[in-house]
Amino acid sequence: MLSALQRQLSDIYQAGTSHDVRDYLVTDPTIARCIGQDAMLADSRETLLMAEDEEGLALSLFLDSELIERLETADPLTRLRAHQLEDLWLVLEGLSHFNCVVWRAARDRSVSLLELELQAEVDKFVATALLAIAQGRQNLMKRLHGWLFDEVRFRDDLDDAQVERYRAANYYAARFCHSLRERLLCNDDGVLHELRHFYRLPMTDKVSHIHTRALSAG
Repeated sequence: MLSALQRQLSDIYQAGTSHDVRDYLVTDPTIARCIGQDAMLADSRETLLMAEDEEGLALSLFLDSELIERLETADPLTRLRAHQLEDLWLVLEGLSHFNCVVWRAARDRSVSLLELELQAEVDKFVATALLAIAQGRQNLMKRLHGWLFDEVRFRDDLDDAQVERYRAANYYAARFCHSLRERLLCNDDGVLHELRHFYRLPMTDKVSHIHTRALSAG
């Protein structure tokens, strides 16, 4: 399941990596807390753990074992179910963070925390939308934007900077994905090209692209 979802994201952006996320996976929260120290929020079910020094970048992705088991059982690649989307989105978020950091690091490009969160929100929407369309779940697809962006809830234990970062990522991703929704439903050939171009832009240009798209959509 994890490899299939990682490959789906890589294929969308033509941004493949030779690093299989399973080789970096941690499912024990005690071990994850030892690795991540202050990076782990209490009761977190997904966290990308990073450490960088003169020898390079060390990465681990923590995904709660029960989360993975539920997703394996649900098999969203075959059948999406609305009540299981939260699990899918948590896993997609972790995979998005992992892929983005690895892809940028291979090109000696840095990535901000805001950009990681923005890209993850876009990835969750696009990956789920493509699954829904492939499965003929048009009704789910039409409600997806509202579920993901309008009904978002933030953890109570986030500090002000974290809340502001998540809110900004949600806002920008919502605007961008709104411009993609009907084009995805219509199987617009230009959508994937735009997504691949967007993936490679620096953060300031991503924001400009989103504003331009929103204005052109009226």
